[in-house]
Amino acid sequence: MSFLSSLKNLTSESVIWPSIDYELKEFREKGLLNGIILNAGAGWRNITHLIDGTLINQDISWEGDTRTHIDIYSPIHQIPKPDNFFDCILCIAVLEHVINPEEIIPEFFRVCKPGGHLIASVPFLQPEHKVPTDYQRYTQDGLSELMSRHGFEVIEVKPIFSIYHTLYWIVYEWLNIKQTIIYKILKFALLPSLALLAKNSTLQSPKIATAFQVLAKKPVK
Repeated sequence: MSFLSSLKNLTSESVIWPSIDYELKEFREKGLLNGIILNAGAGWRNITHLIDGTLINQDISWEGDTRTHIDIYSPIHQIPKPDNFFDCILCIAVLEHVINPEEIIPEFFRVCKPGGHLIASVPFLQPEHKVPTDYQRYTQDGLSELMSRHGFEVIEVKPIFSIYHTLYWIVYEWLNIKQTIIYKILKFALLPSLALLAKNSTLQSPKIATAFQVLAKKPVK
C-alpha cells in the first residue's frame, strides 16, 4: 500500500468519527430508547439496532430520494402525530440545518409525552457543512435556553466528541483551501497525528467542543 493510500485510510471519516452508537449508547443503557421513538430528521442513518421500542423515522423528501426506512415525510415543524404521542424524540445533527428552530422545539414539545425525553445534538465549533443549508451554531447556554424557552426541563448539556475532533475538522478544511507544496507538507505533518488523537483520546472541553448534546424532559403536570 502506498504512503498516500495509507494516509487516506488513516484520516478517513470512518476512522475519525465514531458511529451513532457512541452518541446514543448511554441513553439506551438508561432505558430512554424504549416505547415509541421519533427519529426527527433521520437522514440516511440506521439506528434500529439501538431502539428497544417502536422507531418512527421522519424527514423531508426530495427528488430522487431512494430511502426506504422513512416512515413520515413531513417538515420537522409539522409532525403529523397527535399531542403527547412519543416517549422519546431524537434529533441528531439536524437543528443547524433548519431555519426555524423556534418552531421546531415547540412541535417536539407538543408530540412528546409528559415525562418523555428529547435528545438532541448540535454543532458548536464545526466548519460550515451545507446539507443543503447550514444556518446556526449553539453554545451550551444557547442550547439550554432554546429548550427551556419552549417548556422542556433541561437535564444535561455536555460536549460530545473530543477536542481533537474539533481541531481535525478545522485543520482539514484549512489545509484543503490550497494545493501548494506548503499546504501538502502541513497536511502530511498534522492530519495523521490529529486523526490518531481523535480516535484514541476522550479529552473534552466546552470551550472548544465540536458539538453539544442535550437531554431534556417534558414535565409531568
